[in-house]
Amino acid sequence: MQDDKKKAFRNALGNFATGVTIVTTRDAEGRAVGLTASSFNSVSLDPPMVLWSLALDSPNMAAFRQAKGWAVHILSADQEDLSNRFATRGIDKFAGLEVEDGLEGAPVIPGCAARFGCNATFEYEGGDHAIFVGEVVDFIHRDRPPLIFHSGKYGRVTSDKLAARPDHFENDGEFGRYFVGHMLSRAHHAAFAELRREYRKRGLRSAEYTVIVSLGLGDGCTREGLVQRAANGGVDLPLEPIDHLVDRGLIRTDGDRLHLTADGRRTLTELMAVAQSTQLHFENSLTLTEMTQLHDLLRRLSETAPRAS
Repeated sequence: MQDDKKKAFRNALGNFATGVTIVTTRDAEGRAVGLTASSFNSVSLDPPMVLWSLALDSPNMAAFRQAKGWAVHILSADQEDLSNRFATRGIDKFAGLEVEDGLEGAPVIPGCAARFGCNATFEYEGGDHAIFVGEVVDFIHRDRPPLIFHSGKYGRVTSDKLAARPDHFENDGEFGRYFVGHMLSRAHHAAFAELRREYRKRGLRSAEYTVIVSLGLGDGCTREGLVQRAANGGVDLPLEPIDHLVDRGLIRTDGDRLHLTADGRRTLTELMAVAQSTQLHFENSLTLTEMTQLHDLLRRLSETAPRAS
């Protein structure tokens, strides 16, 4: 993907603030199918890929499982009525809409903040949901605020006051409770437990997983560039995992540049779907405000943490 188009794609993704989408496709008989969904995420920039999830008991499951293409629409703040309509079962959701299909063959919802038309590439069952991954073949991005849904009502993100940290410890054991490094380590272990099992099941080590994900951020990277990408994520990456993945046929070399092979892209897609399954668990455990605060605090910690000399 060209740099200017990659930037536009990133800007389009930026419209989504754990908000509301409508996902559309056509069933085996060619009928328009659509539903409201709040679980959506990006997988990689090059190739551009996104994912979303659907409850296994959804009446629309069969349509999306057989679909060759589908589209995710990030709704604008003034599209509450559409969100409610597509969340309601047993009605004609497309009544009164002038529907045309996008390049991927899925109906277009007009007036949205962004739209991602995708070719279906992979499905992963995580818990009680199926996670659908698609390669973006077309997208639009409009300068409109996104629609957000939280605690049973529509609204916007607000910054609540954080609980204060106690100024003293009642006993020595409290240190582990409030030491940031210890808490982050425990959270990291919990967040990556399922993903760790899955990449080990595929015969990968953590460094090799890092290589595959780093290439997913933008294919066609030098070894030095890949090491730098890993370093930006806090990982000291040796060159051995790169050679191992070349030997396994998951990445290939083209001069001094590295690329994911078809098998490598498939592995990336599958592992990102597993990661989304974990993300769904956290999103269901925390409120939208808590998730927003968590993202903000982690970003600030990564930017202000002392660097090793």
